Amino acid sequence: MSTVDEAAEKTVSWPGTHGRDIWLSPFGGAARLGSVIDDRGGVRAGGRATVTLWRPVGPAELVLVRASEWRAWPPRLPDQPIFYPVLNEAYAVKIARDWNVAASGAGFVTRFELDADFARRYPVRQVGGRSILELWVPAEELEEFNAHLVGPIRVVRDFHARGCTWLAMRVADAAAGRGPSDEVAGMLEVASAATWIGLDRALRSPEVVYRESPAEAEDGLPRDGRLSRLVAACSPDGRRRESAVADPVVGADEVLLPALVLRTADWAPQVREVARGSLAAALRSADTAALVAAAGVAVAIESWERGGHALEAVAGALRAAPDEVLASVRGHHDVGVRRLAYRSWLASDRPRHEEVLLAALDEQDVVCQMLCAEWLVSDALRCRRVDGLERLLGEGGARAGVAALTALVELGRPDAGVAHLADRSAMMRATAQWAARRAGRDPAVIYRDALASDRAPGRVRALVAGLGECGTRQDVDVLLPFLEDPRPRVRAEAVRAVRRLGGPAAPIVGMLADPAPVVVRAVRRGLRGEPGAVPAPRLWALLAADSPPHVRVGAYEQLCGMDTWTRVHADLHLLAARDAELGARARDDLIDWSRRSAVTAFRMPSEETALHLGKLIDTAEPVLGARQAGRLRWILGRRAAGPAGGGGGSRSA
Repeated sequence: MSTVDEAAEKTVSWPGTHGRDIWLSPFGGAARLGSVIDDRGGVRAGGRATVTLWRPVGPAELVLVRASEWRAWPPRLPDQPIFYPVLNEAYAVKIARDWNVAASGAGFVTRFELDADFARRYPVRQVGGRSILELWVPAEELEEFNAHLVGPIRVVRDFHARGCTWLAMRVADAAAGRGPSDEVAGMLEVASAATWIGLDRALRSPEVVYRESPAEAEDGLPRDGRLSRLVAACSPDGRRRESAVADPVVGADEVLLPALVLRTADWAPQVREVARGSLAAALRSADTAALVAAAGVAVAIESWERGGHALEAVAGALRAAPDEVLASVRGHHDVGVRRLAYRSWLASDRPRHEEVLLAALDEQDVVCQMLCAEWLVSDALRCRRVDGLERLLGEGGARAGVAALTALVELGRPDAGVAHLADRSAMMRATAQWAARRAGRDPAVIYRDALASDRAPGRVRALVAGLGECGTRQDVDVLLPFLEDPRPRVRAEAVRAVRRLGGPAAPIVGMLADPAPVVVRAVRRGLRGEPGAVPAPRLWALLAADSPPHVRVGAYEQLCGMDTWTRVHADLHLLAARDAELGARARDDLIDWSRRSAVTAFRMPSEETALHLGKLIDTAEPVLGARQAGRLRWILGRRAAGPAGGGGGSRSA
């Protein structure tokens, strides 16, 4: 075992260990590592299982990765013994945005695939919360690590300082020969649509436009013609912009193509028309990378007043692109680009049924899934084929399944819905219930029979929900035993089902103190509109500081729903007790009541209640403030001065 392994052996943690230190060895820890690798979005590439990893980088490291043609990570520096990619995109985003941007002006989140079997050899360290996970790779093994990368390293997010002004200054400096251009070119190559829009605006800002521009380039650096064209294309001078977009070099350069797309929505008609002509010519010869860059910006500016032209032009280019190019764009990480590619593909005459079916099953974006599902449904209805619909119903997402089942019913197969009556998705269950009725069967009868015989852990919750959705008042007795189920989510579903069918509130009142927050939330919703269902003394007992937080929230909401003065009493009680959990909420609610609802409190509290509330106001005044306390005293009719320190508030009101 290496020194790094020895150091990590006692400090490695893994999700689900609740802070316990564990060691993921290549032997005993393989199963645990494998299960988490599967949870982290592993895919199969060329028959190999892979795990998805992320790494935040700054501009300098980005240049080195780009120099490897996005195929390898650069060697570590002498004072960097560990290479640590992370297992969570949100963690990588946080580092890139909060640390890399502060340290070097820009931060980038990269994503790559690593052979899953190879990944098992390395320890994982939890360095913060349970999702803050890093894979620890010794620096001397980085070359072997690179050999097990599957596919290229991709930049999926980028962040820049000062609203892209920092990047704009770097672009202007490199264009004038005042700074190196390799880092700038690397950043532009991976820039997102949002970055291009920000850069376009920043290049016209006074800070950049009036930046000192010496006659001679500094440090002997040459002026960069490509970046000079970019500066001109984003210039505040309309003539410079028009001249720049008329240059065929701008359209032929994939790095500069996004700027040309932006100029198609330019506010100057002359610039706009020239840019649109140049874009049409550029898209005819654009490769995959150029199409992706243009598509990202075109999607981003679609909602602009003059932004629709670029989207139509790019969509037309995608429809005319070769199959392999369109397939590559459909796999892009930018969901907007992916959706545009799917729409362009499905609008053409090239998709095959089997190909679209696989796309619908593999695609993660719901919109893209539905685009494929709608195409499959249309094709199935036209060709009277059900095989693809059955697979989509069984393996696809809920929305796609609903579309598939609806089409199967239209094709005379309503019986297909019976198998999906216990689906976890409410909309899938609703569609399955409709299909079962079309098949001449009562779904409520099926649910009753299933609940009497089928107690499979994965089905009971959905069966309870289904009976609650289509049962009758007589089914409440069938559902009541599930209020005592050991599984919290089944209990919560039973609460919803009982109340949905008009069942009594009494059986669920005691569940307001359930140890599971999900159950208490269901009880709170179920008791709305019945403020007297729980006796007030019981609610005050549940509001006590020693009750669990979710129970206290439920009791507080029930008290607030009883009547006006009980609501005020609950708010003042929490404020007087300086309650850390509910005090802020109580203060906001009390202020809102005094401003909006107090005028409708036509029935004043009893004298005893008013005196008690007045004492609570006196105690809570340091939290409420003298003005608000005085306002409450006035509402209560306590126009006389309160105790020492309270009268001034009353008079000031």
